[in-house]
Amino acid sequence: MGSLKARSALGTLALLGAACATLADAETGGDNLPNAAAGPFRALRSDEVGNLRSAPNVLVDDETFPRDPAILDADGDPSTPAVFGYFAVTPHDGMSDPDPAAPPRAIVRYSAADGRSFDRSATTVLTPQEPWEGSIIGAPAVVRVGDEVFLYYMAQGGIGLARSSDGVTFTKAAGPVLGPAPIGWDAGRVPSSPGVVRLDDGSLRMFYQVAGDGAEQRIGEARSDDGLTWERVGNAAVLAPRADVNPEDPFYDGVAVGSPLPVLAKSPEGRPSLRVYYGARDVLGRLSIGLAARHDAASGPLERAVSPVFGGSLGPTEPCVVVRPGYSLLWVTQLEGSTKSEQIPAVAAAVSPADATLPAAAPP
Repeated sequence: MGSLKARSALGTLALLGAACATLADAETGGDNLPNAAAGPFRALRSDEVGNLRSAPNVLVDDETFPRDPAILDADGDPSTPAVFGYFAVTPHDGMSDPDPAAPPRAIVRYSAADGRSFDRSATTVLTPQEPWEGSIIGAPAVVRVGDEVFLYYMAQGGIGLARSSDGVTFTKAAGPVLGPAPIGWDAGRVPSSPGVVRLDDGSLRMFYQVAGDGAEQRIGEARSDDGLTWERVGNAAVLAPRADVNPEDPFYDGVAVGSPLPVLAKSPEGRPSLRVYYGARDVLGRLSIGLAARHDAASGPLERAVSPVFGGSLGPTEPCVVVRPGYSLLWVTQLEGSTKSEQIPAVAAAVSPADATLPAAAPP
């Protein structure tokens, strides 16, 4: 999943005006950007969402406001649909009205037997308890490492790690595994909104969000051999906002890039490649989901797509993508709907390619 990764997202989400998803061509020779089922994505239809959920929303709770999806294959077999979803929430204390703009204070887990329509009960797996965490915890990112589930998360002092053998009971590492850097391009900035992927050689890569001046956000990269000790990669942000050259046609990511989500993929030639989905904001305040990629999963610059892979009037951000045989699923945080009563965060889902056939939706 990954500023508090727009965790108090209601005000930010409401900024988005009209936008549309278009083909993810590359800036430099678009045919070479890894794009098989990479996007664009279309929102799920009502016949593709089950468990009494209302498409495209697959998870809504008007008391705890689940957001910031992090999806884990339930059995490690991509041909079976079941997943576990980890989400940031703001627990309701029962004493005051629920506040969708309040920062997250817990991470919970839901299940979805059909891979997208989450059930109606959540299990709380993490809350802030350590001094470095402050009162905030959220932005989960999950990855399997051996027989364990590694859950990375943001807190007030940086990015933490919790480990579990069953995906429910977690033990936290001591202190943040990635805190503010003493020197460098992001010196003194608190990293947040982690996205983590395990490469074919067993090492891990983390992409994370760093706040800049004003509304600016950038994305950094770090590497680790064991998931515990992390080293920053490079002497600059791996992805930064693009300076607009035409005010009448601004870049979709001209103000902010953040909430990164890395995904391993294969190039058309069968080479391992890396996609990084991210939340983007333009100079008009519009939000969308961008895509960048590189053909060498372990190194090299990210080649950015010209157009977003998902947009819309509800302000999508916080992407999470899972690749299945023949299609990919995208989850985002966005407004539940366009009416006044629907101005709360919801988790919506989309699919690529547009003509994909999904497994049967979960029954009511």
